Amino acid sequence: MLRFFIVFLFISIALSGQDPDTLLTHILKTENDTECVNQLYRYGLDLADKNPKLAFTMAKNCERISLRTNSKKHISYANNLTGVLYTKQGHYKRALGYIEKYLAVQKELSNSLGIAIGYRNLGNIYLRLKQFRDAEDFFLKALDHYNSMNNKVEVANELLNIGVIKHLEGQFDAAMQNYQKAFETGKELNNYNIKEISLNNLAQVFLDKGDLEKALACNYDALELSELMGLDVNVTDYHLSIAEIALEQKNISLAEENLNSAIMLCNKIEYPTGRSHYYNLVSELYRQKNDHKAAYENLRRYVQLNDSLLSLRHEEPVIDLEETDKPIYNCSKTTIKNTWLLTLLSLILIIVPFVLIRYKR
Repeated sequence: MLRFFIVFLFISIALSGQDPDTLLTHILKTENDTECVNQLYRYGLDLADKNPKLAFTMAKNCERISLRTNSKKHISYANNLTGVLYTKQGHYKRALGYIEKYLAVQKELSNSLGIAIGYRNLGNIYLRLKQFRDAEDFFLKALDHYNSMNNKVEVANELLNIGVIKHLEGQFDAAMQNYQKAFETGKELNNYNIKEISLNNLAQVFLDKGDLEKALACNYDALELSELMGLDVNVTDYHLSIAEIALEQKNISLAEENLNSAIMLCNKIEYPTGRSHYYNLVSELYRQKNDHKAAYENLRRYVQLNDSLLSLRHEEPVIDLEETDKPIYNCSKTTIKNTWLLTLLSLILIIVPFVLIRYKR
C-alpha cells in the first residue's frame, strides 16, 4: 500500500508542474495592476531573444492591463516592450511608432533614464535599417543622457554602439577609439561583460586591418573573460576565431588545438551554429594538410548543416501582435486535463489494493 502511495505522490507532483507558462500565470495573478505591468515589462524584455512567442504574449497582456491603469508611464512600458519585440522581428516601421510613443511620454515625465532608453532603441532601429547617420545621432543623444546621470555602464554600451557604426562605415580608427574607451570603462568598473564585448569588437577591427597578431591577442583575452563568466557559447566562438586566424597564419597545430576545444564544447552545449563553423574550418585545415578527401567530407558536412540552419530560420513564423485573433491567455485546459488524471489515479489507488487483497485470498 505504501508503495502505491509513493508512486501516486510522485506522479501527482509531476502533473502539478506541467504548465509551460507558469511564469505568465503567476504574473497575471498579481492583484495590483501597476505591479503586474512592471513584471510583464521586465520579463518580456528578458524573454525577447529566449522565447519571442511568450514575450509577445506578455506584451499583449502588458498593453491590455496598462490601459486599465490609465497610467501614462505604464502604458509607455507596453509601447516600449512592443517596439523592442517588433524591432527584433524586423517590423521596423511599426517598431518606430511604438518607440516614439514611449519616448514622448518619457520626455513629458522628464525621465532621463527613459529618454536615454528611447533614444537607444530608435538608434537600434535605424542601425538595422542601415541609416547610419540617424542611428549615430540617436546613440549620441542617449550617450549625453547617460553621461548626465553618470551611468558608466550604459555610457560604455553607447560607445560600443557608436563604434559599431564607425566600423560598418569602414572608419576603423574611429571605431577603435570608441571600443577602446568602452574597454577602459569596463576595466574601471571591473565589468567583465563590457571588457569582453570591447575586446571582441577590437579583434574584428584588427582582422579587417590585417593585423592578425593583435586580433589573436584580443581573442585570447576575450576568451579568458568568457571562461570566467561561464559563457560556453562565447568560449566556443573564440576558440573558432583563434583557429580561423591560425589557419590564415598556416599555424596548423594552433588551429587543431582550438578546433578540438571548440567541437568538444559544441557537443556539450548542443551548438549547431558553432558546429557548422567548425566543419568549415576543419575542411580548410585538411586542405592545408593536403588531405583532400577529408577536406571534401567536412565541406560537405558544413554545407549540409548550414543549409539546414538556414531552412530553420526561414521557417520560423513572424509573430504579429496586431494580426492575431487568438485569446490572450488561457490556462484552464492544462488544469482541467491534470484534474482528470489525478481523479483517475485516485480511483486506481482505491481499487488496486482491494483487487490485490482478493487475489491473495
